[in-house]
Amino acid sequence: MPLNSPLAVARLIVIALLLAASPGHAQTAGKADDQAATPPGTPAAKPKPTRNPAFYNAELTLSSQNAAERRGATIRALGQVVVRVTGNPQAAVNAVIRRAGSSIEAMVLDSKVRQDSDTVNGVPVYKTVLSVSFDPDSVDGLIAAAGLKFWTSTRPKPILWLAINDGRGARLVTGQQTTVVKPLATRGLERGMRFLLPAGNAAEQAAVNSIWALNAPAMQVLTNRYRNDSQLIGKVYRQPPGWAADWVLTRDGVELARWSFSDADPRKVIASGVDEGANAIAKRDAVSLDTGVSGPQLVDISSVNTQSDYLRLMSYLQTLAVVRKVTVVEARPGQLRLQLDLGVGMRGFLPMVATGGVLVPDSEPGAGGVTRFSLQ
Repeated sequence: MPLNSPLAVARLIVIALLLAASPGHAQTAGKADDQAATPPGTPAAKPKPTRNPAFYNAELTLSSQNAAERRGATIRALGQVVVRVTGNPQAAVNAVIRRAGSSIEAMVLDSKVRQDSDTVNGVPVYKTVLSVSFDPDSVDGLIAAAGLKFWTSTRPKPILWLAINDGRGARLVTGQQTTVVKPLATRGLERGMRFLLPAGNAAEQAAVNSIWALNAPAMQVLTNRYRNDSQLIGKVYRQPPGWAADWVLTRDGVELARWSFSDADPRKVIASGVDEGANAIAKRDAVSLDTGVSGPQLVDISSVNTQSDYLRLMSYLQTLAVVRKVTVVEARPGQLRLQLDLGVGMRGFLPMVATGGVLVPDSEPGAGGVTRFSLQ
């Protein structure tokens, strides 16, 4: 059966890097996503920014369920989301992102705890998992204020050509062996990347030597038959005292990254196929978000009737990571005019405060086009 027949294409197995899936679990699909190949060497245009709502969800294991542990895990979950959305592995330690931890509750849409289990060496292991969903507008505004770029949800899904030699000779990993690449799938989920496994027909099995040589041009011929322009080629092998892997990622016939990794744990070695490739793709495709012009902005706040209202308003504004400075310009009965030095434009600020439950934007601007809010 020709590999480029509809039946063969339908056998392409999709690894569980779908962000809508439960973390750490593989899924399969009967047909690969169509990805029209472009002529080799053609520069790829930066894709337009699009959101994947699943990118704003994260799950972490809790060591306990006390409030401090849960809050700390929520902050770490935000870091995981920011890394996934920006494609920048250092995004979580950005000063603006770290400051957002003080007002993390305002960014959370939903937070749940569940009991989960896994099997390690045949023994069931139980764990407590925190699942957090963040407000996309708040996260995107935070990213813009931090000066980070946005990695659109339109991302390549490389064919994974992986050969493993455990001492019995190199063998191709196919769509019938998804458990082998579960560590890579799990890490890919965290980075917002998914990969496709080949069906494993005779022609692909015969290409193991090309995979072992990391011969990208030779493997691109087989990748093209899946109507795909991206491929990740890797080999995993024993290297005392542990394991090692060599990887190369290409797209449109152009090498994007090449790296190696070694560790005593073979799961970490298999998972190492994700990060450097994700970094390279994000560096090429990420764009700056248009949230308007940052800097000083005049705003009018109504319903500030008591000292308690004033303190609550100021406390709230000072917890927002995108607010760099607050200056009182004018005070009248029940109303304040403030100058906010913002790290984003008003277009980015409005949806952020809309989810906080403290300030509600008025539908009409005030005199001189000043944006108006009501204190709740």
